[in-house]
Amino acid sequence: MFDVSQFRSHFPILNSSLSSGKKLVYVDTASTSQKPSCVIDSVCDFYRSYNANVNHGLYDFAVRATEAYELTRFRIGKYFNVSEKEIAFTYGTTDGMNTLAASYSRKILSAGDEVLVGAAEHHSSCLPWRRACADTGATVKIIPLRGKQYELDVDFYRSMFGKRTKLVVIQHISNVLGNINDIKLLTRIAHENGAKIVIDGAASMAHGPFDLSDIDCDFFVTSGHKAFGPSGSGFLFGKSHLLDEMPPFRVGGQMVNEVSFTDALYKLSPERFEGGTPSIASVIGFGESIKFLSEIDWVFARRYLTKLTKYCHDRLLEVDGIELYGSGNAGIFSFNIAPLHCHDVATILAKYGIAIRAGHHCVQPLMSLLGTNGTARISLCLYNTIEEIDFIVDILKTCKSYFAR
Repeated sequence: MFDVSQFRSHFPILNSSLSSGKKLVYVDTASTSQKPSCVIDSVCDFYRSYNANVNHGLYDFAVRATEAYELTRFRIGKYFNVSEKEIAFTYGTTDGMNTLAASYSRKILSAGDEVLVGAAEHHSSCLPWRRACADTGATVKIIPLRGKQYELDVDFYRSMFGKRTKLVVIQHISNVLGNINDIKLLTRIAHENGAKIVIDGAASMAHGPFDLSDIDCDFFVTSGHKAFGPSGSGFLFGKSHLLDEMPPFRVGGQMVNEVSFTDALYKLSPERFEGGTPSIASVIGFGESIKFLSEIDWVFARRYLTKLTKYCHDRLLEVDGIELYGSGNAGIFSFNIAPLHCHDVATILAKYGIAIRAGHHCVQPLMSLLGTNGTARISLCLYNTIEEIDFIVDILKTCKSYFAR
């Protein structure tokens, strides 16, 4: 069995009280996850015990910092079953996607080419590629959704490829709908049509390991803070031969072999994408979060999260006037309660210590398809409980009466 009480004990913030005196009920992990003590301690220990820049000094602190920094790369590679040389550190998913859009687009895109982008994509996925296409004369084509749960239309996706289709950009998990895309199938279809594929893995990091080599995607970007790691951490995975062919996006120190007054010789991946002083403490903390994830028994953990997700879905349907958007299969539930505004719902819940997200969640094109300006969103994690869901639903049932007082 998965022991949720024992798991929660790793997260000190979950035992804290808010300024109002209310106990925190945190269901906003799709925005950012809470951090276990081991991650917090690793960041503090770096600054307290061996703060130094990486890849430069030969003194004790610098060597320790570099070893801890590179250990994170090794852990990520092992966790996702890829070579550590295919892992370039970024400041998060947005940074990784911008790096790809700025660099890889210069390699593959020209006027008349096409990039397929999902209709439910986060702004951080769609906007970099819109700009890349505008700069190169290429075109963005939107992969539509279908059905009451707004699932990706895979059949239509198959029909969208042409001779000028160069790239697909798609989420693993929707941060609004909770839908889980079959990225292995989508990758196979892209490759059968001669296109490369980029996977946005921000929302899937907290759902356990998956084999990037088996999926066979060309690129994968994600953030550490979505899965118990610090903000300012993330990585870009790319197949080695693709990364080595890409021009560097951010030039400066660390990522060069030789510089003269007239020329520069850049390192191969991953160093060529890591110009400048990195967010060292965040990367070290990210490595500790990967270690933490690796020690979870994911057979039982996934069973627990599946049970929790179904329970939450069924209980939310008890709320009068609620409209759910998407399947919620990943434990992400976006909803509105007519006639209330989503911000009002979030404000009421906040009075009881319940932390949710409300707004357009950085997917305004999707909101237009849903016919709304925004939604309230509950996003579950392994540290959430049945009792918390019951409490949330009890408060949601009072929201309408709250405004009738």
